[in-house]
Amino acid sequence: MPGEISVAFVGCGGMAARYVNVYRELDGVRLACCIDVNLESAQRAAAGAAATTDFCAALQPDIDALIVNTPNSLHRKHAVAALEAGKHLLLQKPVAANLADAEAIEQVAARSTRTAGLYMSYFDQPLMHDLRDMVSQGRLGDIVHCYARLMHTGGMMWSMEALSGTPNWRASLEQTGGGCFIQLGVHYIHLFEWITGARVRRVTGATRRLHCPGLEGEDLASALLELDSGAIITLDMAWCARGEELSVHGTRGRFNYRESQWLSIASSAGSFRGRVVEYSAGLIDAFGGAQGEERQFEIHPPAFGDAANPFNQHRAFVEAARDGRPSPVSIASGVRDLRVVAAVYEAARAGRTVEVQ
Repeated sequence: MPGEISVAFVGCGGMAARYVNVYRELDGVRLACCIDVNLESAQRAAAGAAATTDFCAALQPDIDALIVNTPNSLHRKHAVAALEAGKHLLLQKPVAANLADAEAIEQVAARSTRTAGLYMSYFDQPLMHDLRDMVSQGRLGDIVHCYARLMHTGGMMWSMEALSGTPNWRASLEQTGGGCFIQLGVHYIHLFEWITGARVRRVTGATRRLHCPGLEGEDLASALLELDSGAIITLDMAWCARGEELSVHGTRGRFNYRESQWLSIASSAGSFRGRVVEYSAGLIDAFGGAQGEERQFEIHPPAFGDAANPFNQHRAFVEAARDGRPSPVSIASGVRDLRVVAAVYEAARAGRTVEVQ
């Protein structure tokens, strides 16, 4: 679509407030209106643009694209309305609170001629693109294990708010679709399938609610995912503790990134130069033969609102919409993520291994 793209920003609280400025800074983009059930949140985000509590404002003829950041349970209503009105759509992950709603969105998106996609914040990071290149080039050998831990204590805050009578949609099982796993685990399900090119076929899992009595969903979850390549993924998610780590282990090397800051790499497959990683090869004697010497780096992710970052997913979405291309992350791929989430929840309830449909 040539010319200026007019954007409606739907849902202005939480993480959305960190990236709304991207739409003010991108060339050829006009932030036309901000919409939120809380008018003050909409007005803060708008900063001079139109602000309203009325979602219908996003469907007006002068609007080209909707950025939807509303609670999971509202995604179907807002996404279907946007696509049926002929708008481009960028939807915050996960696709919806349940598979039925997600599949309904997928069906409408498949019929639409507009660009429709999912916002997954880890794709903002050049480091993740370097990791995928390392894997595809065989720098880590055959991948045998992936691990992710994402934990924060937001659940305890939301629990206290709910118990004190202050509503929070994340406390509601109906509005969220689960707890910490549906909100956090989808990042890594998607990321590890994208990095390895393999697909999750079977899962086991356990969920607990330990320290968040005001939440209806879990505040702690662990899952074991079996890939069709034979590799295994382990995921640990929590809303009642802190910590972040992502690692990939293969037959010829390893990659470990902790607390969004500390990276260590070892590879016996030679040097690698990427966007932010420059690994110089070196071999050391070890049990089982020579292995790559470990190198350590300090690498920080770009800010959510960094419009100059070529990997910023909001920028990438706008560019795709303008060029008539698919969004970098498709709705269909997000529905697949949710099928894995649903299988983990079923496995946790039944206490058995579940096949991913």
